[in-house]
Amino acid sequence: MPTHHQPSPNAAARRLGAALLSAVAILASTASRAQGPGVMATDGYFEVARIDSMTFAIHEPKYWQQSIMYVLKGEQRSILFDTGSGTRDVAFMADKVTRKPMTVIASHMHYDHIGSHGSFKSVAMIDLPETRAATRDGWYSPPVMKSLWPFSSGFAVTEWWKPGDVIDIGDRRIEVVHIPGHSTDSIALVDRARGYAFVGDHLHGGTLLANLPGSDLAAYLQSTRKLLSDFPEIKTVFGAHYQGRMTRDSLVALETSLAAILEQRVSGQPLWWLGWTAARYPGDGFTIVAAP
Repeated sequence: MPTHHQPSPNAAARRLGAALLSAVAILASTASRAQGPGVMATDGYFEVARIDSMTFAIHEPKYWQQSIMYVLKGEQRSILFDTGSGTRDVAFMADKVTRKPMTVIASHMHYDHIGSHGSFKSVAMIDLPETRAATRDGWYSPPVMKSLWPFSSGFAVTEWWKPGDVIDIGDRRIEVVHIPGHSTDSIALVDRARGYAFVGDHLHGGTLLANLPGSDLAAYLQSTRKLLSDFPEIKTVFGAHYQGRMTRDSLVALETSLAAILEQRVSGQPLWWLGWTAARYPGDGFTIVAAP
């Protein structure tokens, strides 16, 4: 009897990953990279820019999404927020920024934020039921619907940081904030003393995707309001792509735009996205892609 071949789960995952990558590429903004302090070091691929004497941005300008990672230095240790696409290993450049012991944590588990996690000995993970469920014997294996890329490698987790934790890295306290919206596992790191919020893909000067698997527009708005209401100290917002440096006013503009979309007070430009309809909504220095 003839049989019909059924595609394997891995094959289906690869096709999904390729489709998602293609779709995100189409929707990605062409906004220029952040303008600010000049480049202080480069290896020909990564570029390091100084934000202040204890805070640095590592840009990936040759990668199509122009990813940005952040080094937060303390007197005792440092934090690397995201590790980029993995096209090149960021560990070498991160070591040039500081010799203090470094702990890595991702803004969320999409493939372009965890690409070099495996190169670091100290890796923190946001402590959520979904991240716990995907971790076995200290090894996190990203589900394809979380990483959005079937070839994403797992990595060892050495620390668990809970939402609301304050991480003391030595004369510098960093607060961990859960900000679902772009993804269910998105986090921000807030430095109240400096007025900084590092927010991953929640806000940057490009296309903000609120239509990916796990995206939730209402949660996006709630998280934005949480950052504004719970952290009046925030003056500067640092995103993970393109124009990374934003202002508190940009965060307010994001709240306004998200509320207008949810309340159906604005109409977006229709898009066809992976067989579903979506819409592009222009904002003040950014664009939001969401369900129409």
